[in-house]
Amino acid sequence: MKKNHLLILLFIVILLFIITHPGISTKAAFDGLLLWYQKLLPALLPLAILSNILVYSNYMQLITKYLYPLTRHLFKTSRNGCFALLGGILFGFPMGSKISGDLTVKHSITREEGELLAICFNQLSPVFFSGYLLTSILNLPELIPVSFLLLYLPPCIYARSKLRKRPFSNTKNAASIPHLDFGMIDAGIMNGFEALTKLGGYIILFSIFASMLHTYNRHYPLVNLLLTGCVEVTTGISYLKDTHLPLGFTYPLALFFASFGGLCGFAQTCSMTKECGFSHRRYLILRLIFAIISGLLGFICYRLFGSILCA
Repeated sequence: MKKNHLLILLFIVILLFIITHPGISTKAAFDGLLLWYQKLLPALLPLAILSNILVYSNYMQLITKYLYPLTRHLFKTSRNGCFALLGGILFGFPMGSKISGDLTVKHSITREEGELLAICFNQLSPVFFSGYLLTSILNLPELIPVSFLLLYLPPCIYARSKLRKRPFSNTKNAASIPHLDFGMIDAGIMNGFEALTKLGGYIILFSIFASMLHTYNRHYPLVNLLLTGCVEVTTGISYLKDTHLPLGFTYPLALFFASFGGLCGFAQTCSMTKECGFSHRRYLILRLIFAIISGLLGFICYRLFGSILCA
């Protein structure tokens, strides 16, 4: 009940800001919509459509047949769970949570396994992380290999420890016969558009909220940077390019933003998995812990080996 009151209060504050600052809020909404249209929609919509079709037609079994013998030695997931693991790593956020949620709703994996996979393998996509964050923003392409290690190491260790204690067995419908028709294709397309439209709505709302922070706090830019990155990760990362802070500070901060995913990312994940019964509190706490560990590792790594790695 208290959570609902906080959400209502937040929406009222955003509404009042839109009414009192129409120019700023319109610009923020435009920037958020542009980000969604130019960057996220072309990259994520095809993946969303294809993953829907693969999951609901059971043709993902063609992938898990060859993937499962490889992944079961590292992560003791179920056979279908390895598809969510692969999708989360390759497709990136928020597709990792969506695939885990779809498999859970379809009863292809258990709720416990789906929740664990959604928490640990729902990071920013490798292309976005390496191309946009490390290359375009920080100009540190030489740190791409070690940065992937620092980003994925905390959630991978956690997932491996949990799966080793309680490996998940294959569900009863894991061997369903693959079947594909135009009805499934149409449903996959519409489901993909619905998910990405919700994603755009959340980005617009949180972009307005981030602009509100900058409007009322002009004297503490560092606070704005931290709050913006924690609210909306893409906007926070973009602000790193204009800051005059040293790389020894911005690099671990970028790892923290990327690992946490922002409150906007948390809201998107909640939307993607709303029918699954996942613990949103557990997701938020664990992602914050992963982000702190990645940020600290990035700080230590850059202080000790930055001159060598960037040479």
